[in-house]
Amino acid sequence: MYLSRMIPLSVCSLLALTGCDNEFKLGADADVVSYNFQHGAQNWTAGFADYPSNDAATYELASGLRNLPTGFQGSGFMLSGHNRSDDLFMFIKRKISGLSPSSKYKAQLKVTFLSNAGAGCMGIGGAPGESVWLKFGYADKEPKQDGFTLNIPKGDQSQDGAQAKVQGDVAVADAKCDGSVYKAKTLKNSEKTLDITTTADGSVWLFVGTDSGFEGKTTLYYQNIEVRFTPK
Repeated sequence: MYLSRMIPLSVCSLLALTGCDNEFKLGADADVVSYNFQHGAQNWTAGFADYPSNDAATYELASGLRNLPTGFQGSGFMLSGHNRSDDLFMFIKRKISGLSPSSKYKAQLKVTFLSNAGAGCMGIGGAPGESVWLKFGYADKEPKQDGFTLNIPKGDQSQDGAQAKVQGDVAVADAKCDGSVYKAKTLKNSEKTLDITTTADGSVWLFVGTDSGFEGKTTLYYQNIEVRFTPK
């Protein structure tokens, strides 16, 4: 992870091996926090929602740092689950500290991940690519499952929520429909920014995850997450 301008890249690149933190103060212009999962989890953790927790085994939920699949080197943050509820939400989350207290920002996501869901492929309940929507959200408390659903209004499947917006889907044009090949995809949607307000201590929770209408198994490897904060 590095902070543009506020912490030199060369310094934080060294610290990233042990989990460089992001305590910082923003100036008048936008700043960027970036996390490359080759340097470890860096305080990102996994979560799952929209499934019955008493039947978790049938959803084949798995997460954590893993070696990247064939054709790629290094590690990524893997999330995997079988969407038997027709609405499984798999996400990673992190608390960002060091922002100005009780202040408004516009947050923009750039995320790179590996997907084996080909474009235009058929699937149970929906396409394995186009029916798995990636969302970017925020909260003033830790995002987690509460009962059946997420405790943050993220919207359902392709719909935006009050605190989350769809950034795109996980379909990759040059992947095969049999799921045998992983390809990289980057999403950066300048029209899907979040209007956030920090807490009194200058923090905010962020989460990135997939809301699935595909009733099969989805396995993604997150490689890099970058968030640009612009004061409002």
